[in-house]
Amino acid sequence: MNVRNKTPTCWMVPALLMLSAASAAAQQPAAAPEPAPVGPAGRLEIREIPARSLEGNRVGDGGPKQVGVYLPPGYDAAAAAGTRYPVVYLLHGIFDHPSVWSRHYELPAMLDDLIGDGRVPPLIVVMPDGGNRIGGGFYRNSPVSGNWADLIAEELVTFVDTGYRTLPERDSRAVTGHSMGGYGALHLVMQRPDVFGTAWAMSPCCLAAEEDLGQGNPAWLAARELDGPAALDEAIEQRDFYVVAAVGLLSAFLPDPAAPPLFIEHPFRSERGETLPDEPAYTRFVLSFPVHHVRARREALLSLRGLGLDYGTGEQFPHIPEGGRLFSQRLSELRIPHTFEVYDGDHRKRIGERLREVVFPWIGRHLAAAPATQPAEPDATGS
Repeated sequence: MNVRNKTPTCWMVPALLMLSAASAAAQQPAAAPEPAPVGPAGRLEIREIPARSLEGNRVGDGGPKQVGVYLPPGYDAAAAAGTRYPVVYLLHGIFDHPSVWSRHYELPAMLDDLIGDGRVPPLIVVMPDGGNRIGGGFYRNSPVSGNWADLIAEELVTFVDTGYRTLPERDSRAVTGHSMGGYGALHLVMQRPDVFGTAWAMSPCCLAAEEDLGQGNPAWLAARELDGPAALDEAIEQRDFYVVAAVGLLSAFLPDPAAPPLFIEHPFRSERGETLPDEPAYTRFVLSFPVHHVRARREALLSLRGLGLDYGTGEQFPHIPEGGRLFSQRLSELRIPHTFEVYDGDHRKRIGERLREVVFPWIGRHLAAAPATQPAEPDATGS
């Protein structure tokens, strides 16, 4: 298999075409159908945060960063009662943008339906921009790509809790995401269980250095051959997915601010035409993946209200099924409760359906999610 595919599923979201056909019955007049009842609608706000956590990064992408905030139906009307809401942080994948949730998966309408049907409680959903010119920061802190974990767990959470009527406790705060965002959800609850109490990872990437993240991928040596920003820009322009993604991954997982021009260590080297581990960088690289952190983070994981992950049987990125299996196995060995699902699908095809039918209802059941109605402030007479 040629792993240097320049147009994988993650690179762009395919357009969806809606087709309809006429029937013989359409030749005769028919009564106009009754319009479907429309329930109350939430709204999507597009905001910006300064992203001070990314200042000084070596990738050259700083703030401000865009964030979408979905507010549930009745949010404004409930202001006088002081109603507060649980919050779900929804993280996108590599080379994606937060608008993928609203434009491709029609998230506001989906959430309106789920809330209207009582399948999830009224909640706020926050969709930050986790991208940069090399695909994304993987929601990790790095002296090269920036402090993305701090951006989400501190800067963004503070922005949301001070700007919206949230339930500002970890038990009322969940994080989920897809691919790179699935990795981010697991990384954040392992590192910041004081902030997030529930997580579900959809097709999480990068849980273990296996398969296409192992030494058989020629992109590692191609990335090593990049001799500066101009060569990286050319790889970006050519949409050489695995090479650019390798630089992005190493900027987050194996950064080295003292190693210009790209400020990364390389875990592999070439010798007599073979790709070999380059120690000690290789060991540091392998041990940076979450499967090796489960034991150390056991208490954090045990403290969660809910933990789940999944992948599809047709997953195009081979490390995702292997990493998910190993991560679940490690959780089980350490008696850490979790939900692990394998379903009929691929990296993207059923994500919208999974969000609607599985992920949001599951999260809703695990959140401390009943909106807390605060009494109105008394007036001067105390009435």
